[in-house]
Amino acid sequence: MKKKIHPLMVIRYLMLSGLLACAVLLQLGSKVSNTPAETVLSNVAAVCDLSGAVQSDNRMFKRLYQLNAGDYENIILYIPASNMDVQELLIVKLRDASQAEGVEAAVNARLQSQMDSFEGYGVEQYHLLENHILEIQGNYVFYLVHSNASKGREAFLDSL
Repeated sequence: MKKKIHPLMVIRYLMLSGLLACAVLLQLGSKVSNTPAETVLSNVAAVCDLSGAVQSDNRMFKRLYQLNAGDYENIILYIPASNMDVQELLIVKLRDASQAEGVEAAVNARLQSQMDSFEGYGVEQYHLLENHILEIQGNYVFYLVHSNASKGREAFLDSL
């Protein structure tokens, strides 16, 4: 005599399998990196000439992004050396992945401000801003405005 499988049992197993698959996918997507931010910087600087930018401090980070550097594990910020340039690099190593949304919003606000400033007269600068890279990977946020932004992105991803 064969035992009949109840339809609710099948649904239960399917739901459990789906939940397990979602949990695994979420873990794969939020890879936390132990790579020091300075290593990420040196790898990006190897492919992107940062001579048109100057390293900035936490006060400038607060001024440009309205965020407190002390809230994050590490902040590296290079800003344009001249007011007529837009080359910029921001590497934020988050303490917690939940901080990514706030940093992303601050970067987008900074980007929009720069685009508003250069729209109409800074054609080359505006083009660089349009082709920016904003990448969030696990516990890192990476923002780059540079003529070699795509190579900088690759170096960033390879660093993690």
